[in-house]
Amino acid sequence: MMPSLVAQADPSFSLPGFLALYAGAVAALAVLLAIAVPMLRALGAGALRGGDLALGFAATVCMWTLGYIAMMRPGLLAGEALFALTLSAPAVLGWLAARRGAATPWKVGAVSATVNLLVIGSLFSRDAGEVWRAGLLWIGGLYGASIALSMFGGWVAARMGGMVRDRQGSDPVNLFATVAASTVFLLLITGGLVTGLEEGLAVPDWPNTFGHNMLLYPISEMKGGVYYEHVHRLFGTLVGLTTLVLAALAWANRSPASIRWGATALLAAVTLQGLMGGMRVTGAITLSQASEDLAPSVAFAVMHGVFGQVVFAGLCVLAVASCPAWRERRAAVTRMASNPAVALIVILLVQLVLGALYRHLQIPSPDGGAPASPKWAMHAHLSWSVVALVACIWVGIKAMREGATSGASGDAVTKVACAGSNGLRRTGAALHGLVTLQVVLGFLALVWVLKRDSAVIPTLEVVFTTAHQATGALLLASAAMAWAWFLTVPVERG
Repeated sequence: MMPSLVAQADPSFSLPGFLALYAGAVAALAVLLAIAVPMLRALGAGALRGGDLALGFAATVCMWTLGYIAMMRPGLLAGEALFALTLSAPAVLGWLAARRGAATPWKVGAVSATVNLLVIGSLFSRDAGEVWRAGLLWIGGLYGASIALSMFGGWVAARMGGMVRDRQGSDPVNLFATVAASTVFLLLITGGLVTGLEEGLAVPDWPNTFGHNMLLYPISEMKGGVYYEHVHRLFGTLVGLTTLVLAALAWANRSPASIRWGATALLAAVTLQGLMGGMRVTGAITLSQASEDLAPSVAFAVMHGVFGQVVFAGLCVLAVASCPAWRERRAAVTRMASNPAVALIVILLVQLVLGALYRHLQIPSPDGGAPASPKWAMHAHLSWSVVALVACIWVGIKAMREGATSGASGDAVTKVACAGSNGLRRTGAALHGLVTLQVVLGFLALVWVLKRDSAVIPTLEVVFTTAHQATGALLLASAAMAWAWFLTVPVERG
């Protein structure tokens, strides 16, 4: 239904063209997977383990997050502290690699530096005579610093007593899926800030940025709303690369078929999400920056916001399903009990759509006042929140009760790895904690939205609306993980 709405609103939109573009992107990704899988299998024989990849990507995600905050200009002292923390990220992950035995510190640094090549082109001079020398200096410095810092972290771990626990037998796909889910969550936060600041159209073209290749857009020009919108795109690129490596790793490690195909489906979903984000800006397939060739799409804005949270929940489910404890518990169940989380997921999706409609259907005021909000969407979102609250409490109670029953049963299935924790009990507690926080944040966000009386956006409004959106994403993901853990409950107990 949504594509037809877009077509009605924008005559230049072509659904066949959009589907052809998506099919081409998927075909390109299939070729990349066909190349990456045998490469990872060859490297995995000894040169590069899955843990090296996971912790290397994790170091990069930490560095990007801290750098993102530092670029908001929080002040001299805070900026210097964030810069130091950014440099410490490879060292911390190198320390973790040595302490847990999941990876080799210097390889973690090398992987992190390789992923950071995504943004290295935005840092050095564009002077024709200096570009090669500056590029080589930046790239050499990046690899040297990342590897040295990771090795330093490993050295500190050795001085502290070496490996705490051998994790070489753990599933690298499980670890990498956790990193990928964290990366998508950060992407949702940056997207929430773009929407909260009403800067979704600060960059008029896509996939370019003001005519530049997106990865080469100069950091010196990333100011104001352009910074928030452009960096959101960069995080999207990081998410795309992360999910590509996740799918390749699942196939290279010969994971169970459900994990391999699940990771591949999520890669295709991330690709679709990126294309919808681009269509939200341009409304048509074009590289033009001219306003007459562009027709920003509100329908795609709503779909983009909703589908991003669905992708995040899917990655969280993949992280659960790739956990050895889940697979062992699931294999022991012949007949599953009923799954109450299904209804909760549907209820939360309805609430998510209503919230997205409220945020994206606002109409700017012609006289410089606060934008006009659709009252029907606000009232529907508030009314349905009562249903969502009751459902979260109900499913949370059932999950914690079943988790306690499983933990007390003493059978061998419940004593598998994953730190001996019970997934149902933890997701049930998470549902209760998150829904409480969500109600508080929703109330604060509503207060600040209603208080606004001008085009100037109060800082606290952006903080509360973004936090409300991020908590909603965590709530949907927790419901999805509860669904996965309920699949391990046999019908006799359920």
